[in-house]
Amino acid sequence: MAYRSLRPFDAEVKDGLWVSLRDVVPDDGDLIELGFDRLSKQSRFFRFMTAKKRLTGREVEQFAALNTADHAAVGALCMRQNRAHPVGIARYIRTNADDHAAEIAITVVDAFQDRGIGTLLLGVLAKVAQAHGVTEFLALVAKENDAMQNLLHELGGTDETPGDPEVNISIPIYQDPQHYPNNKVGKYVRQAYAQAELAQS
Repeated sequence: MAYRSLRPFDAEVKDGLWVSLRDVVPDDGDLIELGFDRLSKQSRFFRFMTAKKRLTGREVEQFAALNTADHAAVGALCMRQNRAHPVGIARYIRTNADDHAAEIAITVVDAFQDRGIGTLLLGVLAKVAQAHGVTEFLALVAKENDAMQNLLHELGGTDETPGDPEVNISIPIYQDPQHYPNNKVGKYVRQAYAQAELAQS
């Protein structure tokens, strides 16, 4: 299946901040490294489940690889003083080539957290993923990461392996956004579906 690219668009989030959302591309290596440098120790641990101090060159290359139907990432940026600043990134990787499930990871730079950006990224990623045959997201979340667990649970996620120190949460992904829960998170995901447009196949 050919990848249907996300058409770049701007969205307003909490506190009047405008962010630009688009596919991650191979030229984004510097932005990915900059975003990582601006993560706190806790945010790095929540993303990588280890006390990671830096990204290797190979990791940067992998994280900025060209999107495919099986492995795609979308990023959020904001413009300040005519420069693009990394805000957040969301990624899915299909567990098997013929599977309908994909593992996900969502990271928002600390300075931009608590503004709904994680929910926006999740909604856009869900629309991209469902267009490529994904019907389930699998998220490995640190047990201490209450904010992410609450977000995924409000979107209909269920704990598959509620162990220690991580929780594996399964989230259904729908082609019709009206099937998402009738709550605040579901509303934001429906808005993300409405804003995000994909190139025709």
